[in-house]
Parts: sequence; structure tokens; C-alpha cells
Amino acid sequence: MEGAHDSIGVNYLALCDATTGEGAGDARKVAAGIRAVIRGEIKEFMYDYPCDGPDGRHFYYVRAVRVAGEQPVRVVVSHEDITALKLAEEELRLREKERDRLRHSLELAREVQQILLPRENPKIAGLDVAGKSIYCDETGGDYYDFILLKENDREKLSVIVGDAAGHGISSALLMATVRSAIRQRSALPGPISQIIADVNHHLARDLSDSGQFATLFYMTLDPAGNTVEWVRAGHEPAIFYDPAADAFFELAGSGMVLGVAEESRYEDNRRDDLPGGGIIVIGTDGVWETRNETGQMLGREAICDTIRNNSSAGAGAIMKAIIERNKKFRMGAEPEDDVTLVVIKVA
Repeated sequence: MEGAHDSIGVNYLALCDATTGEGAGDARKVAAGIRAVIRGEIKEFMYDYPCDGPDGRHFYYVRAVRVAGEQPVRVVVSHEDITALKLAEEELRLREKERDRLRHSLELAREVQQILLPRENPKIAGLDVAGKSIYCDETGGDYYDFILLKENDREKLSVIVGDAAGHGISSALLMATVRSAIRQRSALPGPISQIIADVNHHLARDLSDSGQFATLFYMTLDPAGNTVEWVRAGHEPAIFYDPAADAFFELAGSGMVLGVAEESRYEDNRRDDLPGGGIIVIGTDGVWETRNETGQMLGREAICDTIRNNSSAGAGAIMKAIIERNKKFRMGAEPEDDVTLVVIKVA
């Protein structure tokens, strides 16, 4: 504007019409709106626009209202500084955009992680096997895998269940790394204790200063030889149930979590008396440490009861019963941890 700051006597419409530069488009729209009010075509005109000043960009809200009465025509035009509101809206839009980008990234990560999980349960003579992972977020730190082996024309099955500390993207990346390392090392000869020791050695080099770690249970079953071998790396012992004797055992053993100490050693464990109908359940702590709305924990005893009550069913039905027991116990409370479960039933 030219002249005095109060602009008394300035024709506002003429000013809008004469505006050039970046704000010309907004000025034309304001002038057209005011004229529409003057002519009685609309009762009210509202518009917000930016305005650059010496102290930066501001935003204003203009409102034109025709005063009641016939003649002369009077229109009140008001301008309100809405800079703070506009900046808040812009910040909200940026946050929503970032949230959408993050959601998209998480969805892609979830799809990748689902691809890394077994697509189907293994089929091997003498064993009925079922596995499942349920994540409390888009991605999780739980992991399970099956590796079919052949030794001297005898089929064996390796079952791996792991749990990275925490959950989310960082845990998912760690478990993807563990999966890759185990699959590469398992293709080479050596006892399973050495497989886990070698995997840990490489992980600990990368993770020693990060505070990240993972627990793991690695088990190899030989149904023809009626044997099972396993190694624990800080993971909960597997549950072994013999229905004929109605007896539960833990597949225990010592072993440090993965990723903490490079030179950790792991213990080979073995049983040569797999009974027909015997059931092995390997899970992550989200299976039995889930809590209900009152803070009570489900516990391993409840899982054992579920195994006993469904021992005549197949591995898939037993797994489903355990997951349903877990869900029912929460009484609608959201899960706080991932749940991964593998059930093996000896034929």
C-alpha cells in the first residue's frame, strides 16, 4: 500500500484489482467476493490468504458481510491474523504425512518379515508339526524356522524358535539377521552346539555395543532314530509331554543369549526315547507371560493343562488351543508381546 498506514480514503477494491506479483490471485478472489456481497448475490464471503511482511509470512482470514438495510449499501470487511492456526495446521499435515510414510514402511517391513517365516508346515514321516507367529505390532522380534535335513537317506528336521529383545523394526531386523546366519551355518557340518556358537560369535561382534540380543532354541529331531537333540541360547526350555505316562519334562540346558559374548559356548543335549504320541511345545515368553486386565500372568502350568487336555489332537489343533487359551486369558487386553509357537507331535 502507498500512503498512510491507516489507508483512509483508499479504494479497497481498486487496491485489490491493482495488486501484482505473487499475491495477485488472492487479491482478485477477495475483490470478486466483496463485489458479490455488494450486489447481494451472497450474504457472506470468507477467504484466507498469505501475506508477506518484514517479519516473515503471515496468514489472514478475510470476511465480508453486508450490513442489514437497503440503502446505502454497506459492507463490513474484517481481517483476522490466523498465522498461529495455519502454522499448527501445517505442522499437523507434516506429521500426518510422516505418519503415513512410517505406516507404509512398517507395512512393507511386515510383508518382508512374513515372507521370511515358513510358508507351510514341514511334512516328514513320523512327525506332525505346526508353527505360527503373532506380532503385537506391525513387525516383531519373534521368529521360527524349519530346516529339512538328509543324512544317509534318513530325514531329520531342525526346528528353530527365537526371540529378540523388544519388538518392532529393530527386533525384526535382528531376527532376519539371525535367520540368515543360522541357515548359512546349518548347511555346513558340525554339531548344533557349534552351529549356535559360530552364529553367536559373528552376531556378538556387531551387537556388543548396541544392547541388543536374542534368545534361541535350536532342536533337531530324527524320527527314524527316535532321538531329539537341542541347544538353548538363553531361551525358555521346550515343554515335552508323554501322554502315556501323563508326565511333563523340560528340554533344558545351559547357554548364553546370542549377541552378548563372542566366545560363549553352548551345550549339546539329547534324548533317545521319544515316545509315540509324545508332544514337544516350543514357544516364546509371550505365550505364557501374557497378562490379563488385572495383571495376572497366564503361566506355563496353564499351557501344560491345555497340552494335556488336547493331547489326542494333532499338532495344529494343539497349537490353536494354546493360542485360544492365551487370547481368552487376556480378557480383551491388548497383547504386550509377540507370540510364537511350534508344536511337534511324534507319530
